[in-house]
Amino acid sequence: MRLRFFQVLPFVLVAAAAFAGVARALDFDDEDPEPPHPEIGLVYHYEIGTHAGCLPHHLVISSGQLPPGLQLTQLNDHTGLVSGIATEEGTFSVWLAVKDCENRSAEALFTFDVWGRRFSIATESLVPAALGSPYSATLTTSGIPSNTTWAVTSGTLPPGLTLSGEGVISGTPTAVGSSTFTVQATGNAKDFTGTRVDSRQYTLSVTELAARLSQATAEAGIPFRTTLVASGGQEPYKWSVTGAPVGLTVGADGGVSGVTTKTGVFTLTAHVVDANGASKDVAVRLVVRPRLAMATTRLRAASLGHAYGAKVAVRGGVAGLRWSIVGGKLPAGLRLGATTGRITGVVKTAGTFRITLRVRDALGAVSTKTLSLSVR
Repeated sequence: MRLRFFQVLPFVLVAAAAFAGVARALDFDDEDPEPPHPEIGLVYHYEIGTHAGCLPHHLVISSGQLPPGLQLTQLNDHTGLVSGIATEEGTFSVWLAVKDCENRSAEALFTFDVWGRRFSIATESLVPAALGSPYSATLTTSGIPSNTTWAVTSGTLPPGLTLSGEGVISGTPTAVGSSTFTVQATGNAKDFTGTRVDSRQYTLSVTELAARLSQATAEAGIPFRTTLVASGGQEPYKWSVTGAPVGLTVGADGGVSGVTTKTGVFTLTAHVVDANGASKDVAVRLVVRPRLAMATTRLRAASLGHAYGAKVAVRGGVAGLRWSIVGGKLPAGLRLGATTGRITGVVKTAGTFRITLRVRDALGAVSTKTLSLSVR
């Protein structure tokens, strides 16, 4: 047996070596590679094994391209790695070559079908914060349910505010201004389909609560309505006011209404509270003017054929006057300015003319007076 063994051994060794060379030629472990689907935002990890030949093996791209965001690296002496986060949807084909220590090589075609994003940040913008008042905003995601952690990756939050790992921006702002920053959401899918990331840039403004009246001029004896308007906080606002003149009331919604007979300049103290609980006392100025009345008692005489000009004066009232003639008529050649109250022109008719003028102001107050104009 031993002799026969030695006699046939050379043949057996040669045949076995030839068979092994055919069966274990340098190649990829998977003869028909089908990479798992990358997707935009998915942390991708795909190992490509190789066998036979002499170690170490080295993988290179011979033609085509990997999906943008993915790269090929050498994991160890017989395994390559395609990893990264795809940034573009579509189908990408690439020929990969494996080379061994003696520069022998084999190639295979790999096709990567990149899916669209299935996990993203849903919060589009942040409501403004108010200086010195507590602030809270919760960031949310949409898509594949995930256990998500949050972090600021560039820029800074406004002073006094922080972002928790659960996605809550909170704190009390300490300075007015705008801050731009980028946050990243990292979601570990609850269905164990991998880790996904998304980023979004936000600008968060910190303003100081302020208030004003939409109409800051009232008129004695005329029904008045205005509204307190806030800025620098979050709607809806709640209001209370002290210092309003007698006859005017202020609702919790900021509506001011009523009739006052007192004239003068009044400083109201408006206490405003926004939806986030921010509050402030703001001084608001209200002017109450005397009731509209025509002050002119007579018109100066005009000369036939000559240019004429006269302005009808008023006292009190609120700017935005409209004039009209409601009785009689001016002599030929003269006209009344509807917004100026001026009578102008070149007189063409002699005589005495009685005209009734009417003026109406911005709050609806009306004054009427009949005047005489002599033309000689």
